[in-house]
Amino acid sequence: MKTKATAARAPGVDEHRHGEAVDFVFETIRQGIITGRFAPGQRLVIRDLAEEIGYSRSTFREAFRRLAAEKLVSLVPNRGVAVQRLTPREMADLFEIRELLEGHAARRAAERIGQGDHRRRFLAMWEKVRRDDAADRAAFIEHNQLFHGTIVELAGNTRLPEMLGQLQLPILMFQWRTIMTRQETETSQAEHETIAKAILEGRPDQADSAMRRHVQRAKRRTFDTLAGSSGAGNEAKPPTPALSTRRAGHRPARTAR
Repeated sequence: MKTKATAARAPGVDEHRHGEAVDFVFETIRQGIITGRFAPGQRLVIRDLAEEIGYSRSTFREAFRRLAAEKLVSLVPNRGVAVQRLTPREMADLFEIRELLEGHAARRAAERIGQGDHRRRFLAMWEKVRRDDAADRAAFIEHNQLFHGTIVELAGNTRLPEMLGQLQLPILMFQWRTIMTRQETETSQAEHETIAKAILEGRPDQADSAMRRHVQRAKRRTFDTLAGSSGAGNEAKPPTPALSTRRAGHRPARTAR
């Protein structure tokens, strides 16, 4: 009598694949929020997202919990999941903290630029970033993250990346969606050049000041946009987005990666 062979399964394989699936869904939705694909206040419906991403409901629920921990979405009882919407007061508070921390990061990067391979790493990043086409919004968003992320890494504080990540993303997901015109991109690129020059020349005070001005201008521009969208004489509030769910980006096949 023949018996049906059963495939051996290494311990933890299913858990590993589930972890990869959660990572993929988390990162796909996260990038959609950062780039403005999903608007502040927009509901994220698993049924709609699953049409393209194609994972289980449990995978989505776990990814949503991680997104909520980073304050990118809100878990609303009886209503599901919605992209986080910040009040003007919350945005102002986050900009204030971001200014202090990013200014400090630029200062420390300038102080440490001569250590180890710091100069080589910064120059490699800068050669890639400085060639941006101001009309290519997607490339600018990617390179903007790379520019600021490299400075934070070179600052040498292991807690800064996590702290600034939580502070920047809720602001930038709105900022990139609403104000990234060609002129705005060109202005930001010029400010990046001033910051980079100060860091490469090892001038901590100038790097700190240039970074603070960069964040301050971003704050002013963001609130000018908010004020314009809310009408004269009213408190600036983020615009109300449509509630239709935009789908997340494509992925290769149905495997976890």
